[in-house]
Amino acid sequence: MYCLLSAQVQYQRAETLVRWRRSDGIIVPPYQFVPLFERNGFINKVDRYMFELVCRQQMRWLKQGLLPVPISVNMSRMCLYDPHIVDEYIGVLNVSGLSAAYIKLELTESAFFENISIMNNVIEALHKVGIKVLMDDFGTGYSSMMMLKNVAIDVLKLDKSFVDDIGDDRSEKIISNIIYLAHSLQIEVTAEGVETAAQFEFLKSVGCDYIQGYYFGKPQPAEDFAALLQKEFYDGSDAGADKKG
Repeated sequence: MYCLLSAQVQYQRAETLVRWRRSDGIIVPPYQFVPLFERNGFINKVDRYMFELVCRQQMRWLKQGLLPVPISVNMSRMCLYDPHIVDEYIGVLNVSGLSAAYIKLELTESAFFENISIMNNVIEALHKVGIKVLMDDFGTGYSSMMMLKNVAIDVLKLDKSFVDDIGDDRSEKIISNIIYLAHSLQIEVTAEGVETAAQFEFLKSVGCDYIQGYYFGKPQPAEDFAALLQKEFYDGSDAGADKKG
């Protein structure tokens, strides 16, 4: 297993993506192995491994004098049924020495539907130590609006299916109102799958907080992402206080 990082430094967010590199060098995409791991229970170990890996990597960058951006790590809905999972994650964070400000946990919208009581307990425990929670794939479920009322998420990730329909007047009105609603609840919004300048300009015009997608760059190994951090650090030093990063 190894990780890729997705997002751009100047937009102050990143997401860690797991990939399986076989012994022959071929990369196995997640849709081919994640469902299997969810069925056999191995996904809990994979998720914890990725969380620990990111904590260690962030600490290395800090010790190198870089200023890492917060990185979100996916947590499978299967992890929520482990009563010790939150304590284990907090333990990993404490051992690493990393501030909770540099790491977030990301769950798919479907995970929120399965047991709201468990979800709220998990979110409350994570919030107590400063870890923020993101809802991934927002808009793919049947009760999205109700979910916003019932769970205290920090960031809503607008599903790519909405972004793909930018240009359609009806779809743009829906996106605008989702962003407005989220902001009224003090929830930030990230749009996923942004690939064109037109999509980016529209999302910026309606107040979307962050974007993620190939418009700014493809997922890349940690060492390449570190080069971006280093460039942003030096560019930011030269540009002054108005520079994001």
